[in-house]
Amino acid sequence: MMRSWFLVVIGFYLHTVVAQEIYVDIQCSNAYPGVGEQIKLSYVLKMKMQNGMASISHSGIKVKKPSFGNINVLQEGTESSMFSFGNMGGDMQLSKYSFILQPTAKGKVTIDALTFIMNGKEYTSKPMVITVGEGDPNLKIVPQNANLFVRIEVAKPEIYVGEHTLVTYKLYSHYSNVSVQNYDFPMAKGLWTEEISPGKQGWPQTQENIGGKGYLVVPLKKEIVFGRAVGNVQLPAISLDMLVGGSVFSPGSKETIKSNAPTIQVKSLPANAPNGFTNQVGKGYKMEVNYSTQELKANEPLDIKIKITGEGNLRQLEEVPLQLPKDFEQYDAEITDNTKLSPSGIGGSKQFNYLVIPRHHGTFELPEIVFSYYDLNAKKYITLTSPGVTVNVLKGEGNTAFSGNLNMTKTDVELLNTDIRHIHYTSNLRSVEDTFFGSIGYWSLLSLPFLWLGGIFLYGTFQREEATKPSQKKASKTAIKLLAEAQKQLEKGDDKACYSAMDKAISDFLSVSCQLPVAELNRTTIDTNLRAKGVPEETIQQLNQLLEDCAMARFAPTSVQGASLSMRQAIEIIKTIEKYVK
Repeated sequence: MMRSWFLVVIGFYLHTVVAQEIYVDIQCSNAYPGVGEQIKLSYVLKMKMQNGMASISHSGIKVKKPSFGNINVLQEGTESSMFSFGNMGGDMQLSKYSFILQPTAKGKVTIDALTFIMNGKEYTSKPMVITVGEGDPNLKIVPQNANLFVRIEVAKPEIYVGEHTLVTYKLYSHYSNVSVQNYDFPMAKGLWTEEISPGKQGWPQTQENIGGKGYLVVPLKKEIVFGRAVGNVQLPAISLDMLVGGSVFSPGSKETIKSNAPTIQVKSLPANAPNGFTNQVGKGYKMEVNYSTQELKANEPLDIKIKITGEGNLRQLEEVPLQLPKDFEQYDAEITDNTKLSPSGIGGSKQFNYLVIPRHHGTFELPEIVFSYYDLNAKKYITLTSPGVTVNVLKGEGNTAFSGNLNMTKTDVELLNTDIRHIHYTSNLRSVEDTFFGSIGYWSLLSLPFLWLGGIFLYGTFQREEATKPSQKKASKTAIKLLAEAQKQLEKGDDKACYSAMDKAISDFLSVSCQLPVAELNRTTIDTNLRAKGVPEETIQQLNQLLEDCAMARFAPTSVQGASLSMRQAIEIIKTIEKYVK
């Protein structure tokens, strides 16, 4: 490759300066700006002239940029890499690197030194102090990197406990070619979160104009969050490591960007909630109640189905309370969830199928069923009521003659009505030595219940131990089967569905291996658990990269070749981890 060299000459003949003095000069348009005011800060690499002449050669000048604290960098770049003349006899300018800055907060900000690197040597400036004043409150603060930034947008920053709002994570890019290398989406505490699936094609990308500048907007993630407790909840900022401007001839430059951290205010619901309120918040709720029959025999089952329909936090509804007579035995409800998640929230229905059994005959009044919720449109509590019904319970086999005596059988009644019994005149007498009490057989029979209970305890312990073993043994087999499903999607050319199935396979496998619910899996918990089990660090890093690839496949373009490679890596990683979690 041809190496280009620059030769700078001033004077009437070429003369190499033996003791060149090179330094960095700082130029600032305003060292006392107000908040939001834009300023220009330039660093100039200069060489002092000697006897009106100087020369220097170099293969390029690199720059180490400083940190700017609470000052956003709107633009930056090299203004000059050659030389310029000021007044005759002035120093020679070798390079000039400038920043357009915007302070975001009052106070003194010390900007670290900037360093030029030329011919293997470093030339460092002095630190720069900027004193930021009040500023114009109407000035708009531009994101830190005006060409590339990420933003968290909250559709409704004030919600009630149980109410939802849409949170969208967006990447704004003015560059033509960017890719995500690493990311961190920390979870917010105090919120119930439901992530929205972007579908096979991912979230659509759009164009947006901000301050006269066009941006490609890439939605990274969308989720519905519900307030769980009263107070202000701050969404943690997300961080992305980006590769910017990559091409065939250049890998591009690395950029780390961090989002804003908006706050959601969770308000308390109005006081004096009515009976039957189960913390449901939404709109357009309806209730439908069905009884399988209103006449049956004692000890026969009665099905009571309650269906709640509407838009709100239905997935958090655990039951609709029943108030049944004490003669009825109630079992836990069988729940059917037919809700759907969308950017507008959660809607659909949830059905509760209660099995109840009357234990005695008679005529019973089942009270009305009451369900209350807070309606966001009406701004008040609304109570839905299903009228009570009369259930006729007929006599069953061995049933009582009077349903009010709950534990009394027909034989009990006869015994209670016999106050005095006749004396029996004939008796059978046996020797004390022949009695069973105190014999070996007596003590053997007496110890049988304890031996039986001990056996049950040991058997139960053995069963629990055995129950945990197959889950770990079968975890990898189940994951491999799910990966086979991912392979089918890959053969169809649907690489996004392939990555989705791959992500589920790995998550389910890690849930069993780390003995944690899938909802509690994150990079920290996974790494900590696997390291504790002795899994090699290389495997853990490969796993993290694979999980990142699966996550990024939801919104970034992918290829069939890349998905196929990820499939092979997933199988190898699962087999390696399995050796350490047995």
